[in-house]
Amino acid sequence: MNNWMKNIPDDFLISEINLAGTHNSSAQFIRFRHFSRCQNKNIFDQLSMGIRFLDIRLKFDGEKLKLNHSFVSCKKGKNKKEDLLFSDILRSCELFLKENPTETIIMSIKREAGKNEEETFDYFYNTFIKDSDIFYTKNAIPTLKEVRGKIVLLNRCGADIDNPEYTDNNTGINLTGWPYQNSKKDAFLQKVLIAKRNEKSDEFFYVQDFFNLKPKKKWEIAILPTIQNPPQDKSIILNFFSGSNGFSSPKRYSRIIFKRFSDYELKPMKKYGWFILDFPNKKIIKKIVLTNY
Repeated sequence: MNNWMKNIPDDFLISEINLAGTHNSSAQFIRFRHFSRCQNKNIFDQLSMGIRFLDIRLKFDGEKLKLNHSFVSCKKGKNKKEDLLFSDILRSCELFLKENPTETIIMSIKREAGKNEEETFDYFYNTFIKDSDIFYTKNAIPTLKEVRGKIVLLNRCGADIDNPEYTDNNTGINLTGWPYQNSKKDAFLQKVLIAKRNEKSDEFFYVQDFFNLKPKKKWEIAILPTIQNPPQDKSIILNFFSGSNGFSSPKRYSRIIFKRFSDYELKPMKKYGWFILDFPNKKIIKKIVLTNY
């Protein structure tokens, strides 16, 4: 599953490809494990299993860009005190793409803690983007051909709108309009415009991210309807299986969701979008990937 994209046609938009991603992708080694741990594999191993979307939550402390889940810092290993840095994540991605140049990695970045969004993005841009050619940073949904061997940047962090250096060519796909889905009154799937700086946008993304529902309820009113009737336009669809409710750990929550998902039949060659998961296994990832053929 390390190179499953090689058989996807070049002219497919990445939004037309069904793929699996991870939620809080770096939350493997972390304190308060029952509530905070979302993954049991490191980034390189996730990618090798077939994961192609990474949910990266950042904390900039003024000197280093670290990985966080809420207020809890991610660590480099079990029982290690050393913080996991974004440079560690990037190194894993670069190594994977070097070994698998037919693939692409879609990376969502979000400021989770620390300095404000503008300071966080300034550091991120100047340190990792400005002099790099591994990132696709245009504010437009690309074809697979454009981004094989690259990391597609989805920017939930925001950037200084008054900074003339930042344009629709170097700040990533703008997902800063991402809705906070915390109310049962909200639509289960929300459509949001991808905002442009200097032109009128005609591109959208859809989000299902109801994280505070009990797992059975989330499956019934949020996940399942999105699977049954996914929009068939060329927009990005993000369907989050993750959740946190009461005393259910992310691991227990995912087991309940996966049991129902495993019993649901997906149709080949139908667009479902991107499935964002906690603790994915090879069987679940393969089920998603095979819908592309």
